[in-house]
Amino acid sequence: MKHNIYLYYGFSSSIERKIELIKKHRFQGVFLFWDEGFPVALEKVREAGLEIETVHLPFDRCNDLWIDGDVGEKYAETMITAIAEIAKAEIPTVIFHISGSDNPPPFNELGVKRLSRILRACEDARINLALENLRRLDYLDYVYSRLESDYLKFCFDSGHANAFTRNIENFPWEKYGEKLICVHLHDNNGLFDQHLVPFTGNINWRLLAEDLKKVGYKGPLTSEAVFNNGSPEQEEEFVIAVKKALEEIDRYINL
Repeated sequence: MKHNIYLYYGFSSSIERKIELIKKHRFQGVFLFWDEGFPVALEKVREAGLEIETVHLPFDRCNDLWIDGDVGEKYAETMITAIAEIAKAEIPTVIFHISGSDNPPPFNELGVKRLSRILRACEDARINLALENLRRLDYLDYVYSRLESDYLKFCFDSGHANAFTRNIENFPWEKYGEKLICVHLHDNNGLFDQHLVPFTGNINWRLLAEDLKKVGYKGPLTSEAVFNNGSPEQEEEFVIAVKKALEEIDRYINL
């Protein structure tokens, strides 16, 4: 399986330094975040010959999707603008949060209509829209029950399943497994979303690997581990640790 890493994995180093270490330690690709720095990151990653698996759409105001009025419309239009830019770069998948916090605004048909427009932009561009598991799986269920498309997919986040819904060992794969197109792998203590390197928290990675194997996942193993307060001397050690962790998960899947 391919091994990918989040480009913005922490530390104060430049994009060039991160790319240097990512290539040195044999990652095949990265995933990016769409913001004002996206065009520069895109160019540098492409120049380095790394694959870009996905782009994460902005999520800090994701609850606006469900709110009546201009804020909701503006949020939807921002997502559609981002998708158009990502489409020009020929990146196959965007990651999308449909809710935030334990008590987001109630899901409703207005939000589904906005999401339908976002999905239609993805369909027109032939880009997958991968919805991520967060604190409230009922929002996923609501959307998946109302929208159908070959481009409407699922991104599994291990850290969220462990710390937010706390169901990583009995995750409802029967609902989402057929839509699974990508994974964000990171660890935590089961209480907070810490974005630790796999095997440094309390996730049972052997069991998770068995679940991924059962649902037939064959896509990249992608790390979303982040080390925000590391010293420059620790950076390469961190990248090496991420690579070793993905190799171990890969081994479990292929047992």
